[in-house]
Amino acid sequence: MKVTVDSTDQGERVDKFVELKLKDMGFKQVTRSMIKDDIAQGVDVNGTEANPSYRLKVGDILEINRGYWDEFFESKDFSEEIMPEKGDLNILFEDNDLIVLFKPKGLVVHPGVGNRDGTLANYLKYYLQSKGEFDNSMDRAGIVHRLDKGVSGLMVVAKNKVVQEKLKKQFAEREVEKIYMADVEKFKSSELSLIEPKEIDKAIEQIEEGDINYDNWFEAKGFVGRDKRDRYKMVFKLYEFGGSKPAKSYILPLKDDKLLIRIVTGRMHQIRATLKYYGYYIKGDTLYNPNTRGNNSDEIMLESIYLSFKHPVTEEKISFVNID
Repeated sequence: MKVTVDSTDQGERVDKFVELKLKDMGFKQVTRSMIKDDIAQGVDVNGTEANPSYRLKVGDILEINRGYWDEFFESKDFSEEIMPEKGDLNILFEDNDLIVLFKPKGLVVHPGVGNRDGTLANYLKYYLQSKGEFDNSMDRAGIVHRLDKGVSGLMVVAKNKVVQEKLKKQFAEREVEKIYMADVEKFKSSELSLIEPKEIDKAIEQIEEGDINYDNWFEAKGFVGRDKRDRYKMVFKLYEFGGSKPAKSYILPLKDDKLLIRIVTGRMHQIRATLKYYGYYIKGDTLYNPNTRGNNSDEIMLESIYLSFKHPVTEEKISFVNID
């Protein structure tokens, strides 16, 4: 969204101006204090990152990154305002402490400003309340990690606050093992594309048996940060750059134009940005396909197929595989 400042808004602070514009864009519960630290990431003024205290001048051009603010508000915790809503849940495992489920493509995980219902959290709250098992002290209705709207696959959800905190700690300390499968197309050669593709059945068999040797996978180690040329996207580089964070993945090329990806870190769009660097884009992904110019895709051919973690109560390792 581009806005040219006229005399009506001359002298207004950028953060106040952006607050009002975001409300016009549908983010009704936004406040200036909520967004002031993120103005530089989500708004450009005359082609440079915005300073929240900058006073606007006539003719200034502001570009408000809708994609950035969609992601920003989706990640905010509005737990107290999550409304229970009946919806379909594909539960693969459940005990007294946690749920493992399959999230379909197109489903948002958690409510954000301007997106209050029809999310996984709404459905979980209804489901647990209907069984008399909802713990009001949990945040995000027990959710401990997320998948992008367009990505499908396995997720684990806590049923009480103690379990939720223990699972969060496992994710934070990178003790949870996650593997994704992507249907891809190659648009340039790289050291990854020179690796001989493995048989799909053999790779899946290793995953199902929990006998995975990552020494045979390609290690993609570098940094992920906001793409300065297109702020809807993230970019992967081998060296550290402004605003970037370390990112590490393991990639195994498979036959039939598929890749297995294990992410060690969990950066925004880490898989998509890393694959683009190495010459691949995921089928259906209009945002990272170099041949298209589009917004974030509601459905891309990327799925979380393997999830392994230590049960927070029994402390035994449990693993789940789901492959269509």
